Amino acid sequence: MTLMLATALFAVTFWILNRPKIGITKLVNNVARAPALMLLTGAAISLAYRASGAPFMPSEWVAAGADVLLAMLAFAAAAQFRITKLASVCPASFRLTIGGAPLFLIVCGLAAFILVPQLSLSAAFLLAGALTLNGAAFDRRAVTGAPAPATLKAAVRLESAAILALGIPIAVLLESVATAAPQGMPLVTPVFEASRSLLFGFALGGSLGLAAAHYGNKLKYKSKAGALAILAGVLAFVISPLIGAHPVIAAAAAGLLWGEQSLALVTTRVRLRRIAERNVAPIAYFGFGLLLATRIFNADLLTVLFAAAAVTIMRAGPRLASLKKTTLPRESQMFLAWFGGAPGAASALFLISLLDAPSIMAQDAILTTGALAVAFGVFAARVTSRPLVTLLLKQTALAKKRAMFV
Repeated sequence: MTLMLATALFAVTFWILNRPKIGITKLVNNVARAPALMLLTGAAISLAYRASGAPFMPSEWVAAGADVLLAMLAFAAAAQFRITKLASVCPASFRLTIGGAPLFLIVCGLAAFILVPQLSLSAAFLLAGALTLNGAAFDRRAVTGAPAPATLKAAVRLESAAILALGIPIAVLLESVATAAPQGMPLVTPVFEASRSLLFGFALGGSLGLAAAHYGNKLKYKSKAGALAILAGVLAFVISPLIGAHPVIAAAAAGLLWGEQSLALVTTRVRLRRIAERNVAPIAYFGFGLLLATRIFNADLLTVLFAAAAVTIMRAGPRLASLKKTTLPRESQMFLAWFGGAPGAASALFLISLLDAPSIMAQDAILTTGALAVAFGVFAARVTSRPLVTLLLKQTALAKKRAMFV
């Protein structure tokens, strides 16, 4: 019931925000491009609210809202690509997804286990799974609007979508591994229940996404392909709790199957993601600042060291290693190694959803460390986005000049 009420509330909010006759559309666009500002605003309000001694919102409501927003991001991300053609359409994105992201997960999980003594091995990998998810931290328009190579623009657009869509099921499974079993029940009970909910979610969301793609490919429905896709995602999310399926996974599966089978244009897919990110990202960063950002004051030196490494060398190293065998120029490889992969809106929302999971081992340490890493990632991404693009364009121009004299 809480999940359905949160869905209805956000649906009404997004409808109001996207009404063309209301003069806040430009404000929403500007706010969506200022995640650091939203994070700081949320943190400031949180400090004032805590000082007032007012009661906190129930964690169940907070987690339900986070699931709604995360499902929107996951659905929009999954609808961006055809998974069977990702390797041929954009080899760089494919390598970052199947090579860079898993390698980061392993390195980050082991580093968290070593550097943060409060974390068990399962809790450390749950934290790494949350930080593997990215989303809307970087200013992708700085690349798409610049005279950068087409292959690079495609990689920037697709790699974050693929990592987000395919990484959420792994993060959910890691959450179940880090969850303590109920008293008197086998230790594998949380893993079994999570696996079942994932299976039901894939079945439900996949069937609805497939149906939406089938009807959307018909000539008389082609103009409504995007609307049918959104309808499939909403139905998957709303129906999933009724059959024991995971709602976020159901929405992601609907987007994944629709993206695979739909003949919709790239512009339709991009429009879906822009709508989701424009509405979800500001709320996600504001909510993250409101609920979790103040935890950074509880971090010790080792936690700060891990968080800083997680968004710098531990992120860029695996990404650069996965791009070594691509045909991209050296300067493009170096650019992609840093531009992207930082924990963003999806990581923030996944961490917020853990507030209603008291059975997770070392929950407090996970949230504190994750909050610090996401905050570092957001600020580092926003500060370096445009300078990186400028440097890339200069290096690309120099490389072209050198090639003229070879």
